[in-house]
Amino acid sequence: MKPYYQDKWVTIYHGDCREILPQLPRKVDLVLTDPPYGLNFEYPSYIDSLDNLRTLIAEVFPLLRATRICLTCAIKHYDLYPKADWVCAVTWDTTGSYGKCGVSQWFPILFYGNDIPGFGAVNGQIKSDTFRITGGGDVGFQRGKEESLHTCPKPFKLWKRIVTRFTLQGDFVLDPFMGIGTTLKAAKESNRYSIGIEIEEKYCEIAARRCSQEVMELV
Repeated sequence: MKPYYQDKWVTIYHGDCREILPQLPRKVDLVLTDPPYGLNFEYPSYIDSLDNLRTLIAEVFPLLRATRICLTCAIKHYDLYPKADWVCAVTWDTTGSYGKCGVSQWFPILFYGNDIPGFGAVNGQIKSDTFRITGGGDVGFQRGKEESLHTCPKPFKLWKRIVTRFTLQGDFVLDPFMGIGTTLKAAKESNRYSIGIEIEEKYCEIAARRCSQEVMELV
């Protein structure tokens, strides 16, 4: 299985994660991913139907080997997933997106597994289950140039906070629905190793470009 891109910190595979996940050689410390939402968003290589989401959940979830899993989902479809060990939340005061009941000011993070040991704080962050975004948070019409290259991007600064909240330096992070590589870039800049899988080659190219810059070595 040949990577699409690889450096010391990042490995990217182009293909269907259902075919690639069984070939990965190791269990990871964290799966951090933002799967399709089943809301009929337009993707180049995927039909975002509710039926396809149900199929992905049933087929992908048993293939994930990780100490802990954090995944985001549509509020209306969180109950399609296996029961989470905890539900974290992203909240913000103002936003560029709009939901069924008005301005969307939160979304869930389904958490599975065991938290990092210890009480109080980790990696300089209070061990909270809530992540607050101020301003638009690079979502909706307020997304930046990089984020606009993907149908449904997630804010880089938020993803970096989640990576450092749920992993330690030198840990391995996996994103089986990599998109344009936000998880991988956040992991690399935090001295975590990462693996990304993406079915759309255009997104693989963007992710490789975003992850190709040098970062400091482990200390």
